[in-house]
Amino acid sequence: MLSEVEFYNTPEGDVMVKRAGKPVVQLVQNDRALIQEVLAMVRDLYPEAFKRLSELYTLYERNRIYYEFMMVSRFIRCNFGEYDQNRYDMDADGCLKFEEVRCPLRGECREECVVCKPKLDTKLTARETEVLECIGRGLQASDIADELCISIATVNRHRENLKAKLGLRSVGQLVRYYYEQVKK
Repeated sequence: MLSEVEFYNTPEGDVMVKRAGKPVVQLVQNDRALIQEVLAMVRDLYPEAFKRLSELYTLYERNRIYYEFMMVSRFIRCNFGEYDQNRYDMDADGCLKFEEVRCPLRGECREECVVCKPKLDTKLTARETEVLECIGRGLQASDIADELCISIATVNRHRENLKAKLGLRSVGQLVRYYYEQVKK
């Protein structure tokens, strides 16, 4: 899971990535793990932004690596602007912290509040609800994976999505939420 990451843009439009304890690197097409993780977050948490990015870059869809790179690069450029040493853009819990990006089209861009400053989709999917129930029952990730016939990585992604959508920070808070809001 990605955590403690700072994104920023160069004046030339390059996206730079600074992970905690690591040197700054430029986001490139071959950084598949980072690109796929950010893309999964956008797809799961900001589906309207994902849909619009898919439409914007549909021309490149046949070249999957470049297509996904362009989508993630645009999402980062629109939501994380400058290097900030005081607060990560992706915190220790893997939650995104959007910034106000200086853009000449601010206020007139068609992508504002869609790709730029996107709305979080807080509606839980059926699978997320199943994972929440398993967490509430005290099951570990491996047990949840076995019960739902999914991978542990998928369980972890659902858990992180649940925390983001519900505004929670820990598994303990997910358990409390389950008993207070779902299983009343």
